[in-house]
Amino acid sequence: MTKLPPNNLEASSKRAAIPIMAALGVIVALMTAAAFWLIVFFLPIKTAAVVFSDTSTCQLPSTFSLKWRHSVEKQYWQEVYQVKFSQLILTKTYLQTFGAGTPSTGTPTPAPQGYLGEMVNLPMNELNWLVSNNMQGEILMGDTLTSAHDTLPIYQLVSDHSEVIIKPMQLTLWQNWHFPSCQSLTNPTHQG
Repeated sequence: MTKLPPNNLEASSKRAAIPIMAALGVIVALMTAAAFWLIVFFLPIKTAAVVFSDTSTCQLPSTFSLKWRHSVEKQYWQEVYQVKFSQLILTKTYLQTFGAGTPSTGTPTPAPQGYLGEMVNLPMNELNWLVSNNMQGEILMGDTLTSAHDTLPIYQLVSDHSEVIIKPMQLTLWQNWHFPSCQSLTNPTHQG
C-alpha cells in the first residue's frame, strides 16, 4: 500500500483557520466590551430628580418636598413634587398662612398639623430655587403628610443666595452610581 502525500491545500486551510478564529475571538471580545460601555455610560436605566448646586449633586426620591420660610410672612411653605415620565409634577402645597398673593386655584387637601393643603398637579421641566440662610430652604425626602422623612438642610450646604437646580434626568448606570442619594446627606427627622 502506498502512502499518499499530505494534501497541501488542507494543511494550509487549517493554518489559515487559526488566525481567523483568533481574529473572530478578538472581534467578539471588543464588541462585548463596547456593548458593556454603551450600557454603562449611555443607556438610561431610570428617571430621577437630580439636585445641582454649587457644592454638590445628588438624586432625590421619586416624591420629595421643598420647605422654606416665606420672606414676608415668616411662615413655612411646603411644595410636594413627584417625578413622572421625565417631568416634575407639583402635586400639593402646604402653607402655614393663607393671605394676599397666595396661590389658591387648587382643591383643598389634608395637610400636616398647622398647615393648609391644596392639590395642584402642575407639570414642570425644572426648578430653579434661590436658597438663602434667611429663607432656610430644606428638601424633605417624601411627602410630610404621608411618611416620616429625612431633611436635607440645603441652605446650610450651599453659599448664601445660591441657585439650586432640580430637574428630572434619564440616568445611566454610571450616573446612578456616580450621583449619591440626597438622603445620604440628610438629618433624620420624624415630623408629621
